Amino acid sequence: MGGAKNYTLYSIVRWLDSQIPLYPQLKVFLRTISPRHFANGEWNTGGSCDNISPLSKGSGVFKDESSDPVAEGAVRGTKVKILDITALSELRDEAHISRYSIKASDGINDCLHWCLPGIPDTWNELIYAQL
Repeated sequence: MGGAKNYTLYSIVRWLDSQIPLYPQLKVFLRTISPRHFANGEWNTGGSCDNISPLSKGSGVFKDESSDPVAEGAVRGTKVKILDITALSELRDEAHISRYSIKASDGINDCLHWCLPGIPDTWNELIYAQL
């Protein structure tokens, strides 16, 4: 899987970087992966995300350390900018929809999508700061 991700990201970034000179006003970002926070299983095996306390996985994000070295390597030396949302999102495992969705079924937790307002708004702030 690692080789496939590596090849795919590098190929996409290389192509995007080749297109940027054709559109001088264009800004291109590669967003890192949004973390899932399933505990005791996955979405289809009874996994849940019932945590109600933020920062249970730490309390810091280091500016010079990417949480996705493959993505960081893919954009290095290009005009494509990285939008590294993984580490800061990892700290907010309590911010998922969990079992509180309108369409929630018993025993099913949504540990992939995020409550609003919240984490996605922070991602938007990161984009605005780079524009």
